[in-house]
Order: sequence, then structure tokens, then C-alpha cells
Amino acid sequence: MKSTLVFILVIFFHIGHSQTDTTKNTLKRLEYKIEYPKNWKIDTSKFIGTDFYIFSTLENKDDKFRENINEITQNLKGKDIDLEKFKQISDNQVLKLTNNSEVIESVIIKEKNKEYFKLKYIMTQGVFRLIITSICYIKDEKAYLLTFTCESEKYDQYEKVANEMLNSFCLIE
Repeated sequence: MKSTLVFILVIFFHIGHSQTDTTKNTLKRLEYKIEYPKNWKIDTSKFIGTDFYIFSTLENKDDKFRENINEITQNLKGKDIDLEKFKQISDNQVLKLTNNSEVIESVIIKEKNKEYFKLKYIMTQGVFRLIITSICYIKDEKAYLLTFTCESEKYDQYEKVANEMLNSFCLIE
């Protein structure tokens, strides 16, 4: 009986684990990698200066906005910008350059072997009320800025997948 239970648990673990593994794609670059859901579409054309965009699928014919994540690598060579300075600049820019915005969270996070700046805010762009979550890593005088953008009323629906993508991002040594 005990061995049957162990066997069943192993099978369930394997099935659950393999389903999780097969639902993600990985984008690998020389300096970083990120995982994203297989049903999301990737654009690596470097549109408006981004290294990539990863777009959700439209939910139905009335859906007018595709939630997305993008990455921009910014050269900071000679500018003496660390995470604290990057945070100050970003906090000021959000309030000055966005419409009807409010900062929800702005913090430097230190965990295990990584340190990054996280900025979350809400803003209006055209007809859309958006929640933006950005994280920034700085390494070798470069800023790696990931930004997840979502309609505010759908944020709860996308929060888990957004955090999984943002947390999967890692710089390659």
C-alpha cells in the first residue's frame, strides 16, 4: 500500500512538473535569459529600441490591448549611475512624463545573489488605464530594464504570469 501511494505521488509530480516545463519558452541572449508562456508571442525586431516584446494573446474580439513585457538595455558607461540613482531618476520621470499617474511601489530589492530596483505605477495612456511593473538590474555599467504593462482592470488576472516572467529574468555571468 505504501509503495503504491509513493508511486502515485511520483506519477502526479512527474505529470505536473512536465506540464509546467512544457508551457514555457526561453529567450536566451548573450547577457541574459527570460522564460515566458508558450502561448505568448515574441517580437525581437527591436521595435522602438527594445530588445524584445512578449505579447499576450487577445482574449476575444473585443480585446483592444495585449498585455506585454519588454526589455531595454541602456548603456550607462561613464554616467556613475547605480540602482539608487536609477531609482531617483525613474521616480521623477514617472510623475513628470506620464498622465494621471500614481506610484504604487518604488523599492530596491536585495535577495540571495541579486539586487534590483522595482517600480510599479498606474497611469493613463489614451483610452487605457494601465498598471506598469518595471524591474531594473545594473551590471557592468548597463541597465537591464524589464517592463510589464497591463490594463488595470485585468491586473489580478495577469499578476501571476507577469511575476513569473519578471522573476525568471537572470543575467548571465
